[in-house]
Amino acid sequence: MIMRASELKPGHVIRVEFGDYDNWQSFVVDGIRQAKDNIVSDVHYRKYDSAKADISFRSDETVEVIADETA
Repeated sequence: MIMRASELKPGHVIRVEFGDYDNWQSFVVDGIRQAKDNIVSDVHYRKYDSAKADISFRSDETVEVIADETA
């Protein structure tokens, strides 16, 4: 499902192009915070629980959500 970054919630699993062209990765959203005009998602790799990162989106940017681990 496609949703706006401003609608992301902890537990959502997002799929984004990360680091290099055509390098699609899945991340679990751990937390969301507002930073000026951006939404910052604190995430960890779905495969490697200890690998953490943060990904910044414009609030109107769309994101692919592939699962909800809280459901």
